[in-house]
Amino acid sequence: METSDLRSDLVALLNSSGVFNSTSSGAARLDAASNAWSSNSFEAVLAQMLLKILDRLEASDPSATSPSGTATTRTAATAQPTWIYPGQTAAQTAGAKTASAATSSTGTPVWVYPTPATGAAAAQQAYAASPATTAPAVAAAAAPSAATAAQALNLVDYPRPPADNGRGMHWIPTVSQSPEAVDRYVGALKAMHIKWVTFLNDGTQIGANDHLVSQLKANGIEPVMRVYTDGLRPIDGDLGALVRHYRDLGVAYFQLYNEPNHSVENAGQAPNVDRYLDLWIPAAKVVTENGGLPGFGALSPGGEFKDTEYLDQALAGLKARGEAGLLDRAWLSIHNYQGDRPVEDVEGFARFKVYADVVQRQLGRQLPMIGTEGGTFTAGPEDEPRRVKLVTDAYRYMANREPYNFAYSYWVVANAAGGGHDGAWETQALFQADGSHSPLVDALTSLDESGR
Repeated sequence: METSDLRSDLVALLNSSGVFNSTSSGAARLDAASNAWSSNSFEAVLAQMLLKILDRLEASDPSATSPSGTATTRTAATAQPTWIYPGQTAAQTAGAKTASAATSSTGTPVWVYPTPATGAAAAQQAYAASPATTAPAVAAAAAPSAATAAQALNLVDYPRPPADNGRGMHWIPTVSQSPEAVDRYVGALKAMHIKWVTFLNDGTQIGANDHLVSQLKANGIEPVMRVYTDGLRPIDGDLGALVRHYRDLGVAYFQLYNEPNHSVENAGQAPNVDRYLDLWIPAAKVVTENGGLPGFGALSPGGEFKDTEYLDQALAGLKARGEAGLLDRAWLSIHNYQGDRPVEDVEGFARFKVYADVVQRQLGRQLPMIGTEGGTFTAGPEDEPRRVKLVTDAYRYMANREPYNFAYSYWVVANAAGGGHDGAWETQALFQADGSHSPLVDALTSLDESGR
């Protein structure tokens, strides 16, 4: 039996133990996962332990995994302190560490990535308004015109903000905010020399983010819209009208779907490349036809389906379907979370270098890469100086970045202070509800455009 078969069985065990439920809403799945871990569910912990054992077997014998690119989860040795990723509390991290350490020859904790029901996407699902159900789905959209099917854009021809320094930030994780919150935090971003901002739009809803986009553009910041959907499903409503409206306001980049290699974005099912392409292709055609640039990805660095394998198969799948031309005006959204790794580590911040190898091999050229989520988070305030150094090192790197490496974005500027609903993000927010802010704010404010 291949390890991929064992992994599928373990994922099924996690489903049955209540770690996630494919029929529940995003908020319910998040609550179920939290309850399962807090009660130290024997089945969930055992499954996680066995998954870690499979990781070590596959690392020592790559042939053990399926040639079709079956989902694999990576781990790597790390030293104290414990570094966590979006969606995990310190308690959840400690519980996962206990299971992980049991498979380590040294007893040293291993890296902890978001579990299927606790990634960024799961929490964001709880924030979205109910999507429209009466409008037609994107799948019936017309094919791109001859004008949009012309030669691929050169990297230098993609839109960029004035005085571009490659510094980005993920906006408040809700689909709309008050004008007061927009004005306050756009001002804060400008003071930190931020030039790219990723924000969430509730599906094809038009109007709720007009003030935000207008303020970003007025302050020389490039907006990147993530068209929010509750996982991988057709985008309801008039996507073309959305793109035209926000293109007129200055939005060029539209991210379609999020972390498709993560089970939480697949209603608890195992990630599947064909399912993703079935949805992305028609949506990308609509975006392109209406003057926008469709985003491909963004892949999770800790998804059940290994990110590099997923990207490789997805690009190959586009070519096999005769749809590679959609990438002529597309870009790759990336989530280069770094943990406690230095900026040169390709398993962290420098993940874009591995993606670049895959893209070059498949396409013979590069795609623009825009980091829409990133950063590193610690379990306690005593580790804050280290976190500040790691994140500022990443921003410094962007001063002399690769031509395809457009932006690096920290997750997240504010949460409750800007109207966010989920306390899980509060320790990761730069601005707190009590009026305080992270030392990272001061560090970025004092970091000049040259990275010094």
